[in-house]
Amino acid sequence: ATRWIGILNYALVDGNRMPPNMPCTAETMTKGDGREYSIGAASIIAKVVRDNLMREYHELYPEYNLEKHKGYPTAAHMALVKEIGASPIHRRSFKPLKDMEFDADGKVIGPKK
Repeated sequence: ATRWIGILNYALVDGNRMPPNMPCTAETMTKGDGREYSIGAASIIAKVVRDNLMREYHELYPEYNLEKHKGYPTAAHMALVKEIGASPIHRRSFKPLKDMEFDADGKVIGPKK
């Protein structure tokens, strides 16, 4: 969420971690979606966009059932990833995938060593 102060851009970041290389002055705000309307609105928009994107990805990768769990790492989703491997849209930098070792086809071959 962005707030204009004079001619400067100012960002409010939901949470307690500042993203690296912010292009403007910014402030972290724990539980910001409940404290600042602009953060709450941005959270709702981001969820709707993600849900719509997951419906589109479901058409490409129906075997992952993305339409149902929207890509969140539910037990059912993680079982599918372990069974059939990761798709090209799975972020391997995101825990728990970053702790898994994959073969060239995306199949899980075990925990990362």
